[in-house]
Amino acid sequence: MTYLFIGMMIGVIIGTTIGSLAVAFKSAEKEIARLDKEVKDAHKQSKSES
Repeated sequence: MTYLFIGMMIGVIIGTTIGSLAVAFKSAEKEIARLDKEVKDAHKQSKSES
């Protein structure tokens, strides 16, 4: 019974780690896309001002 509990705890830790890494990766992709759009908009504004 103790080994079952230890195995379940290890599974929870590994599952949480993998899940949180996936969420962080997805969030980072969205942030990169947002920053890329912001940089492009800033370039457009600087070209139109000069």
